Amino acid sequence: MNAACILALATTAGTSLLATAPAPAPPPALAQAVARTPMSASAPAAALTCAVSTPAGRPVTFAPKVGLTPRRVTARADLELTGCSSPDGSAAYLRSGWAVVKAEARASCTSARQVRGRAVVTWFGADGRPVGTSRLRVRADRLVAQRPADTLLTGDVAAGLLVGERVQGGISPATALLDCATRGMAALPGNGRITFS
Repeated sequence: MNAACILALATTAGTSLLATAPAPAPPPALAQAVARTPMSASAPAAALTCAVSTPAGRPVTFAPKVGLTPRRVTARADLELTGCSSPDGSAAYLRSGWAVVKAEARASCTSARQVRGRAVVTWFGADGRPVGTSRLRVRADRLVAQRPADTLLTGDVAAGLLVGERVQGGISPATALLDCATRGMAALPGNGRITFS
């Protein structure tokens, strides 16, 4: 109800808005339901979030080249995970990682669908020593993205550290869309973020 309606109702009743009677108490059932409702329903904190990048001279590779028309391609990538932090505190001992990814997808310059693959992440602690591994299932069925390499960071942890966590991320490519459409894309350097939650 807007302010004009409230003012009109108050004038018609011959009363001042400041002199209105207090609102009646809600029915007991409603009061109990409100009392049980949490004040905020914020999303849970992520277990781990890291910066991700392709190492110098080792971009994501596609065979055959990704082009303007979707086709079946195989993607391979070595990815560096750095600056890791654990918002919920459950994986604070993980500081960096190295991921080896292989996946197949129906991909073009602007989309990727039917993505299936595997990845292994080797994790390192604050002292730079390995502390364990995670085996990832890379999977994206109906994903359409402006950056098809993002699908390499979509899936879940099937075994090892962070098992059961959902994986999501993105890689911003250095290659322009026009270059991909006109010449095809066999390799893709880039960087972004990955989250386990």
